Amino acid sequence: MEKFNNIFDDEFPSSFSDDPKAKKLPPNRIRKHTVTVRLNDFELKQVNDSRNQLSKSCWLRSSALQQLPPTVPEPNKVAWQELTASLQKLNDLTSFLLRRGEDAQPLSQELTALKVKLSHVRDALLKLNE
Repeated sequence: MEKFNNIFDDEFPSSFSDDPKAKKLPPNRIRKHTVTVRLNDFELKQVNDSRNQLSKSCWLRSSALQQLPPTVPEPNKVAWQELTASLQKLNDLTSFLLRRGEDAQPLSQELTALKVKLSHVRDALLKLNE
């Protein structure tokens, strides 16, 4: 299963932390270059229609780096949301079973396999338009 959005990772410092070290980006992560893009009215409308709540610059950067979040076709949105909720419940159940110890390990392994299969189904919804 591919990772769709890898803009944010564990190394990215949190802006919610009070730790001054956590707020300082390493030099190779600081954005110091500017790229100017001119768009006609039609192109601007396409960008605005595609970016949802992202800023134009964030959307253009993510698009150029092929790091856009997945776009779920309209007919599949309800199924996508239900599978997401189901996967979250399975994650919660797996965490509970892991805290229970070795007695629950076989069931935990079955849940992990089920989560992988459901993730594949959910990813397939990105490609189905009918």
